[in-house]
Amino acid sequence: MDTGERERGREKDEKVDEAVVSSSRSLQSAVEAFERTVTRLACLREGENGETQHAKRTEESEDNIEAVGKAGLNKRHREISAALTIGAVSAAAAAATAASQTERELPQQIWRPHRTRVPRKRTDRKWERLNSTVHGGLPFGRHPGGQLGEKSDLDCFVCSGGDRKPAQKAILKQDDCHTEEEKLSAHLAYREKTPADFALIRDSLKANLVCSSLNEGEIDALAVAMQFFTFKKGDVVTRQGEPGSYFFIIHSGTFDVLVNEKRVNAMDKGKAFGEIALIHNTERSATVVASSTEGALWGVQRHTFRETLKQLSSRNFAENRQFLASVKFFEMLTEAQKNVITNALVVENFKPGQPIVKEGDAGDVLYILKSGKAKVSIGGKEIRILRKGDYFGERALLYKEPRSATITAEEFTVCVSIGRELLDRVLGNLQHVLFRNIMVEALQQSKVYELFQGDQLSKLIEAAVVKDYAADYVILDKENKTKGIRFFFVLEGELSVYAYVQNSTTKEEERKLTATLKRGQAFGEEYVLNPTRPFNHYVKSVGPCKLALFTSSVLTATLGGEDIDETLDFNNKRTIIRKMYIFRYLSDHQMTMLIKAFKTVRYMSGEYIIKEGERGTRFFIIKAGEVAILKNSKRLRTLGRHDYFGERALLYDEPRTASVCANSAGVDLWVVDKSVFNEIIKGPMLAHLEERIRMQDTKVEFQDLQVVRVVGRGTFGTVKLVRHVPTNIRYALKCVSRRSVIALSQQQHIRLEREIMAENDHPFIIRLVRTFRDKEFLYFLTELVTGGELYDAIRKLGLLARPQAQFYLASIVLAIEYLHERNIAYRDLKPENILLDNQGYVKLIDFGCAKKMQGRAYTLVGTPHYMAPEVILGKGYTLTADTWAFGVCLYEFMCGPLPFGNDAEDQLEIFRDILTGKLVFPHYVTDQDAINLMKRLLCRLPEVRIGCSINGYKDIKEHAFFGDFDWDKLAGRGLAPPLAPKGETYAEDTEQSSFELDEDDSIVLEDEYDWDKDF
Repeated sequence: MDTGERERGREKDEKVDEAVVSSSRSLQSAVEAFERTVTRLACLREGENGETQHAKRTEESEDNIEAVGKAGLNKRHREISAALTIGAVSAAAAAATAASQTERELPQQIWRPHRTRVPRKRTDRKWERLNSTVHGGLPFGRHPGGQLGEKSDLDCFVCSGGDRKPAQKAILKQDDCHTEEEKLSAHLAYREKTPADFALIRDSLKANLVCSSLNEGEIDALAVAMQFFTFKKGDVVTRQGEPGSYFFIIHSGTFDVLVNEKRVNAMDKGKAFGEIALIHNTERSATVVASSTEGALWGVQRHTFRETLKQLSSRNFAENRQFLASVKFFEMLTEAQKNVITNALVVENFKPGQPIVKEGDAGDVLYILKSGKAKVSIGGKEIRILRKGDYFGERALLYKEPRSATITAEEFTVCVSIGRELLDRVLGNLQHVLFRNIMVEALQQSKVYELFQGDQLSKLIEAAVVKDYAADYVILDKENKTKGIRFFFVLEGELSVYAYVQNSTTKEEERKLTATLKRGQAFGEEYVLNPTRPFNHYVKSVGPCKLALFTSSVLTATLGGEDIDETLDFNNKRTIIRKMYIFRYLSDHQMTMLIKAFKTVRYMSGEYIIKEGERGTRFFIIKAGEVAILKNSKRLRTLGRHDYFGERALLYDEPRTASVCANSAGVDLWVVDKSVFNEIIKGPMLAHLEERIRMQDTKVEFQDLQVVRVVGRGTFGTVKLVRHVPTNIRYALKCVSRRSVIALSQQQHIRLEREIMAENDHPFIIRLVRTFRDKEFLYFLTELVTGGELYDAIRKLGLLARPQAQFYLASIVLAIEYLHERNIAYRDLKPENILLDNQGYVKLIDFGCAKKMQGRAYTLVGTPHYMAPEVILGKGYTLTADTWAFGVCLYEFMCGPLPFGNDAEDQLEIFRDILTGKLVFPHYVTDQDAINLMKRLLCRLPEVRIGCSINGYKDIKEHAFFGDFDWDKLAGRGLAPPLAPKGETYAEDTEQSSFELDEDDSIVLEDEYDWDKDF
């Protein structure tokens, strides 16, 4: 295909939406099934299964949480009762299964991972997984994880032992993904689609696995994007072994399917084939040849397919978000909360004359008009007309009240809506959330905010007593001492605050108006900061109002005592200490004990606090004053309030490297002794801190590294165990071939991997020490992790008991939570990407698929068995995709096989099972808490998946499965791991004394953009 044709093709892709708009009116009039015109595609909420179906989105009970329910729109919100999780296979999915029998897109290599296990015994997995990985049609080599996505490949800094070896897979050239398009260009013909053509295409798309979850507007857009191809007898449409990028629907004629040159099937009008090509670039498993004199196909290329869905989904989300912002009812929600609701909005279409709600019906849904207009009538009398942007039913989200009016569509009308039950699932009780937001915002403007840490603030807000008051009601006065109220927020309404005037001569002069408080304002700050001060104000409501009240007992319990100065002192220490790596990941108990162990010591001006060369035994934090740092009697710098020094003395028996003396009239220091520290922090946590600080403080130069052995290999290079000669500290050195990176156009991805790894600082995530580069290689120097893969550990342990599964899953949750707090999606979570350190604690590795999220992502990336449905469907996903993988891992831990596609022989089967399969638990798994958590994690609807609501991972941590688990001890390394590694485990044991690595000289290096300058 020449440049001009490609340019025209790109222009055509960019104009898909315009083509949709221009074709919609003819579709509306010609085909009765087109109830919604394509011009309203942007009004469709992404991820829905069509305007005539609605997934039941909230859990009714543990027994039916897996049910997949779809109801008519007229019942839709009243029947929301069960989350769209794993359950019965939909009719569309069944049709897709039948249609797919004509031709499956089988990869050239298949694997049969026989993973079924009897209780307490784990069978080996046969490693014959497909190694192709895909990012935007570009494949990569991969170790036996069958992983898809933007990978730098060398995922194991240290690899497990055993007989597993990476399967070999040829790397397809980047240009190969255009081969099929170029060949098909000779068969491209123009045909204006008739109503019958649209009906054929739409029916075929709906019956297809990949398209079965698309809504009507998305189906319409794809139908418009379909191209027309003609073939003569004997013409080859697809060829076995060649990469495929098109999905086809037979318009006319017959086509034969050949596998290994033998005819295995024949297809005629309406049959579809090549659906795997819509998901990712893989080799065709069969040859398809025209067998009739003339034949014709409708076809769409993967890029067009996924880009169309991306554009529709992105525009849809943006429009819905804008509509939501116009609803005054939601103005007190945070941006994150508004985004959660936007994701949960459902699109509904109404024909002219169709009632949207009826007077007297139970109301539990809020509606916003996106287009069209609707009539409001009471008792048959028209009251007003609603238009685009208007909304109704907001009280239905708070109160169980009947509808006060009938609202009827005057013309074709599109609404977005959300029901109370669904809102409770994704956001929590709306009124509670709104009030909480008001309190948090008011606290942030108050000095009281400084008294509380994050967890204390949450406890304080939860302890508030919300109370309604009538107009002109005296809420507080100096005579009302028994109430004990010291602080309050105005949630609704308005009230007046008066101060008592001393020595007043008349009753009118007794009180003086000092403030009028409205929604979002707080009062009582002075009574919190001075707990013993008598209440000396008169508070009266102006009109009806609602307050959040805090008594002295609640404040005392939340603060942990009545001494405000002591509380501030404690919180200041904790804030400072949490910033230091040596203390950052102590458990709450360890942190509290350490802070209580600090003593206050005063030094006078010129007095030495520590002296250079002496053995250190104490750690200091400056409470007040200033100190000078001196080396060889020369002043280097000064430190002030809340700075610290001497922390290494707590871990190492070494001389002080500098002197510190008081530099102001008086210096107050918080001091803790090493002996006290060692009583609080000991065992595994102390060993971990010593190792981490030693590694962090060491200045490593490339020339000081000595190779010990090779411990892993991959497409882009090798991983070597190296020794830092000056200190004898060992590291893992990942050596990435610059030639391979350039050949596969992975410069941006390798830079992103480095950037993300450099930011990570968590005990359960691999630590990047530094990077290097030379002419041929990029080098990642990381901590050495010697305990092998988690996959091998669970194979040794057999089916995991509850405490074992708790330990590993909780560790993974903490690591991923850390990433998500920084808006990083991991996107390839699986046991093979988790190593064990020498103590048996986990280390998350391999950030080649990780991405800093800005909005939604659309790339198909990860390992097929662990992919979330939203990743496969291509309509956009967020951090929620990682949470799905929690469920896959937990199922693997406690059940043995994988939950979906365990016995699948090709990737299409895996994807089909993930999208439509039923979640089945082995008879030997009887832990109902574990089963419930797996069901809620493996929920196909991200909005209601546990861990994905506004509460985040709090819901996972507080789930009954973790009811007896001590998260605090896990963070402080106070739990015994299920498996303590004996010795060191590596994939290879190859002696190598130098950095000599083989290179492919056929690839010319081009560095015009200096893409690796940061290494």
